[in-house]
Amino acid sequence: MIDLLIIKPSEDCFEDKKRTIEKRLEENLPNQESPNIGVAYIIANVKKHNLTVEYIDMEAYSISIEKLIKIIKDKNPILIGFKCYTVNFYPSLRVAKIVKDAFPLKQICFGGPHVTALPLETIEENDFIDFVICGEAEEIIVGVINDLKKGKKIKQLKGVVSKYNKLVVKHSIGDLDLLPYPSWESVDLNKFPGYMPHETKLELPISTSRGCPFKCIFCAHNHGRRKKRRCPESVIKEIEYMIEKFNVEAFMFIDETFVLNMKESRHLFNLMIESGLNKKIKWGCEGRVDLVEDGLFKLMKEAGCYSMFFGLESGDNEILKICKKNTTVEQIKLTVNSAKEVGILTSGSFIIGLPGDTEKTVMKSINLGIELDLYSTTFPIAIPLPGSELRDMAIRNEYGLKIISNDWSLYGKQEAGVMESKDLSVKKRMELQDLAYKLIPKKSLHEYIETRFKKV
Repeated sequence: MIDLLIIKPSEDCFEDKKRTIEKRLEENLPNQESPNIGVAYIIANVKKHNLTVEYIDMEAYSISIEKLIKIIKDKNPILIGFKCYTVNFYPSLRVAKIVKDAFPLKQICFGGPHVTALPLETIEENDFIDFVICGEAEEIIVGVINDLKKGKKIKQLKGVVSKYNKLVVKHSIGDLDLLPYPSWESVDLNKFPGYMPHETKLELPISTSRGCPFKCIFCAHNHGRRKKRRCPESVIKEIEYMIEKFNVEAFMFIDETFVLNMKESRHLFNLMIESGLNKKIKWGCEGRVDLVEDGLFKLMKEAGCYSMFFGLESGDNEILKICKKNTTVEQIKLTVNSAKEVGILTSGSFIIGLPGDTEKTVMKSINLGIELDLYSTTFPIAIPLPGSELRDMAIRNEYGLKIISNDWSLYGKQEAGVMESKDLSVKKRMELQDLAYKLIPKKSLHEYIETRFKKV
């Protein structure tokens, strides 16, 4: 018997894996295929309290539903947890229902961004889910498991949302430095090629903070708007530990806003250089185009940064203002070009169908994408995610927005059929997306580096 089994579900692991590979720019280069750091943190904290836990990523591990049922029978977990996002919520439900039918006495809980945004709906519409954990689960899950081991019933559990307790409390970790390092030894790292085209033996995700103070309307702000930071020295120790234990050669900083406090960021980068870590690893990150100062990219490059992703969102200043990105086209051009000048591989995305968008404004984004000449430029279509301000705006029909589907399986970033506006129908959004990818096709990494960075 084990205390906890965490599952990332898949109805068809082989078909899901095929779709994942199809999203790559090149067949042998990964694209957002990292192990889940949130799960790794949960596992680490559960193990810290002398509880037993295992993790199954059904897609990555090629686990069929039939094989999952056999694993559950063999492991006999006290609690089965499903982590899900909006786009895979329905498959998660179907897998969980099969598990519950096979093991009706097993306790099943759901966590993740979707149920954090819609906890009551999740419980009320799915009686096979025993309870939901909202927010950051590392600490609360330990108490829940211990209560279940003591024989407590669901109605006696504190801090969870269930049919017995509909008070929603979104849990938040107070001090991130008190958490143990992610338990990567509990994950089959061979199954996760990485987030960006790092071209090393192993890349792992790493986090220096949680939360984001910005107010972009398309974001659900899963970790809240209060920025919680780890101290730079703790991050350095984690990197050194991961290099020693797992022979990691690359990292992807997954912070929602990686560079926010310039003083602390520069301190971290200088520590990487002073400790010699910049000679042992390379790393990528996401950034905002308005959080830059003179010499920053040069310092980042010296510290080991090889790749940056920018959420550009629009090539029209008015749209950027409406969606509360609060950046400008001028900042986009200056920042992207500055990063490219020092040899940092740049990628970015523009969202089609933001409030106020017209065919003309979307064409501005496409033309700006052509001008920027990024290694990778994507054009997701605006999705009214649960918990986002964009969804509230669409419900109120602001800017002519209208939600036309609540089929969560259609809420992927490259889908078009869930929202439209008076200026951009679903059909027009798809046509503009197709045009964008036709005008800005996928690029070869090595060819791009050779032709753009010869003098760097």
